[in-house]
Amino acid sequence: MNKGWYWRLLLVLACIILAGIYVVPTISGTVPEDPDKPEGKRMSTLPDWWPKRDKRVSLGLDLQGGMYLILSVDTEKAVLYSAERMTQSLRKRLEEEDIGVTSVHMIEDTQNIALQVEKPGDLGAAKDEILDYFGNVLKPVTGVLSAEQTADTFAVSFRSDHMDNIKERAVSQAVKTLRNRVDEFNVREPEIVKQGENSILIQLPGLKDPERALKLIGRTAQLEFRVCDDYSDIISGLKGSLPEGIRMERIRSHKNAKGKMVVDRYLVAQKKEQLQEFLNDRIPRSHEVAYGSLPDLKSPGKEEWRTYLLHGRSETTWMTGDTLTDANVQLDQQKNEPYVLLNFDAKGAGEFEEVTGNNVKERMAIVLEGVVDSAPVIQSRISGGRGQITLNAMKGYNELLKDAQDLAIVLRSGALPAPVRIEQNRTVGPSLGADSIGKGKMSLIVGTILVVIFMLLYYKGTGVVNVFALSLNVLFIFAILAGFEATLTLPGLAGIVLTIGMAVDANVIINERVREELRVGKTPRAAVEGGYGKALWTILDANITTIIAGVVLLQYGSGPIRGFAVTLIVGVLCSVFTAMVCTRLVMDFITNKFRVQRLSI
Repeated sequence: MNKGWYWRLLLVLACIILAGIYVVPTISGTVPEDPDKPEGKRMSTLPDWWPKRDKRVSLGLDLQGGMYLILSVDTEKAVLYSAERMTQSLRKRLEEEDIGVTSVHMIEDTQNIALQVEKPGDLGAAKDEILDYFGNVLKPVTGVLSAEQTADTFAVSFRSDHMDNIKERAVSQAVKTLRNRVDEFNVREPEIVKQGENSILIQLPGLKDPERALKLIGRTAQLEFRVCDDYSDIISGLKGSLPEGIRMERIRSHKNAKGKMVVDRYLVAQKKEQLQEFLNDRIPRSHEVAYGSLPDLKSPGKEEWRTYLLHGRSETTWMTGDTLTDANVQLDQQKNEPYVLLNFDAKGAGEFEEVTGNNVKERMAIVLEGVVDSAPVIQSRISGGRGQITLNAMKGYNELLKDAQDLAIVLRSGALPAPVRIEQNRTVGPSLGADSIGKGKMSLIVGTILVVIFMLLYYKGTGVVNVFALSLNVLFIFAILAGFEATLTLPGLAGIVLTIGMAVDANVIINERVREELRVGKTPRAAVEGGYGKALWTILDANITTIIAGVVLLQYGSGPIRGFAVTLIVGVLCSVFTAMVCTRLVMDFITNKFRVQRLSI
């Protein structure tokens, strides 16, 4: 035996041992880290010293059940949100340049921004300043002000290329945010990818609580802190024009900084839409109205909607939750109720301290997803970058705790840059997945048995060597998939069955070449050497073309097609290795060590 044979033996043995290390964790499985939460985080059953104990093949959505979603991102809303933020930047810039502005607001139902200067003579300077400073994102527009057009007004809009960038960033940010939220579910191998211009594909294999997932995934989690205006007569002035179904309430809210009792006047209706329709065009641009729920005293267990009059957005009366760094559930020891504790970064802490310091003894509305969650009174300047959100105390403790946990999840993962809409929702039950696994196993077992029978009957002793190589082929495939922590889908299982047939095809080519060499009178040793040499390029040519096709499927396919492509490529590579290296090793051992005079082939 030459030294090359021993090196090949060591290579094959090393591959078998390494493959075993990677495959065993998949076979051994996992158990819940917390027995009371089987759907939560899981841990390996192997001892800690086992290498690569967390590397395993996961089952895809079609094999173990779960959720399949296609979401569309409302990118137009993302543009509107950006335009809304831009109004604050424009106002601040003009004030820094001592150019007085009467108003900076978005034109209704558009992303166009209207500006009105205090002095008509400053109009040209305001235009020049804005276009010099924001010219890379804004452009002047005409014909959009209609009745608002005066000598001291002008309008700007986002450039088309900047709008495209906003939309693209919105989808990319939505993918990142949704991935952060999904990670909280401890779902193994979730798939969250962008599809087309504004769609997102989400696959959550093995998900146990699809309703909760839908609730968390669809929440925008836009968080704002807004100072209420309890002194204006805007709401009280509507008393004489209230339609049926809307009433006005008043409550002694709190004492202001001078010790005088503040009276909160607000409108109440059964539906938020009633209030929105009535207040449309009745609130000046200097203010905004937000809505929150409150218990219906006449119908226990039901809720009504009330209004909160808010100051317009400015640095002293408004801040967003974009600077949040963490959100955790805490327990109020006095009330025995959970709440969400918020932590801001350095920038957010400064903003929060400024807003609270400028509005001591005023109410601050905490607005989550357009709805007022609570409106506590600011008792003093709040430093340290901490705040809290209380929840609806009408619910029971367990329900409150779950709501607090869900809210903390969406706040930690960040707000969606725009609303998302569920275009397709498909849930695969575990029973259907189990049925798919059973049929997949059956196809793999039946296919393998038929191939083994054929090889043993047709190639006799050499067929035994081929069957050994076949078993190594399957071992190596699953080891590689486990190493990459791949997800096995039903098409992927089909790819494995297909590669088993292709592995046999390579062995058939080798065996027939060896037979040809034996027919011309060569010795078994020379026949094996000649047969493998002549079969090499035929096998490589056939498998390289298959790999090329697999790479194309992997590049341009998605979902199940990619799963099929991965197992196809891995299977082809393993089949070439087992056919050309592993079987050659055994055949060389037989013909060299035992010096057989006749091959069983």
